[in-house]
Amino acid sequence: MPRYKIADVIFEANLIYPYTEKLCRSYLYLGTDPVVFTADMKQEDIAYEKALAPDFPEPYLESLALFRKLCHYVLSNANGIIFHSSAIMVDGEAYLFTAPSGTGKSTHARLWREMLGDRAVMVNDDKPIIRYIDGAFYVYGTPWNGKHRLDTNCRAKIKAICAIRQAPENQIRRAPVNEMLITILNQTIRPDNIEQMDKLLGLIDKMLRSVDIYQMGCNISREAAELSYNTMSKGELKLK
Repeated sequence: MPRYKIADVIFEANLIYPYTEKLCRSYLYLGTDPVVFTADMKQEDIAYEKALAPDFPEPYLESLALFRKLCHYVLSNANGIIFHSSAIMVDGEAYLFTAPSGTGKSTHARLWREMLGDRAVMVNDDKPIIRYIDGAFYVYGTPWNGKHRLDTNCRAKIKAICAIRQAPENQIRRAPVNEMLITILNQTIRPDNIEQMDKLLGLIDKMLRSVDIYQMGCNISREAAELSYNTMSKGELKLK
C-alpha cells in the first residue's frame, strides 16, 4: 500500500484506480516515520463524489475522495485548511492569490513567475493546504494543482494573501479583517459538522490577523504584477 507525505502528514492509501497513485507520485513517502491515518478508498466514497460531479470518470472521482479524506484529517488533527488559491513562493516566502474560478489568479501568478524568474516557485495553482504551526501559517503544495498542473512538493511561510478581481486599472489596498472573512471562507472546503466549522472559522480568523491581507483590482499586465509584488513584499499600504 503506497504511503504519501502531503503537508507534513504521512498517510497510506488503499487505492482502487492507478490514476490517483500516478497523480500523487511526487508525494510518495519512502521514509520510516509512522503513518497517522489510512485512507481506505471504497466504492461508496466514489459514489459520493459522483453525486456531486456526475460527468467525471470514476478514477478522477477517487482522487477527489482521497482529497476529501485528507481535508478532514488536516482540519481535525493538524490545524490545516484547504484554500482555493494560487500560491507562489518568492525568496522563501509565500504569497497567495484567491478569487472565484476564471477571475485570473493563475494568470496573475504566471505574470509573477515571468517577472521574477528563478526567484519564484509555484507552490500550488489551485488547492494548497495551509497549516498553523508554532504560531505561524505555512502553505504546502498538493497534487490537486489545477488545470495547468502546477505544484511543488514544498512548504513556505505565508507573507501575504491577496483577493483579486478584474478591473480596467490596477489598484491595491490593505483589507480589513471583517471585509475578508467571508471572501476567505468562500474559498475553503467547509465541513458539515458544527465542531469542525468552529475550528475552521477560528483558524481563518487567526490567519487574517497574522498575515498581511490585500484586495486588488487588476488587469492582465506586467504592471499589475509589479504593483502587487512591490506592495506585498514590502508590506506597504498599512491600515491606519
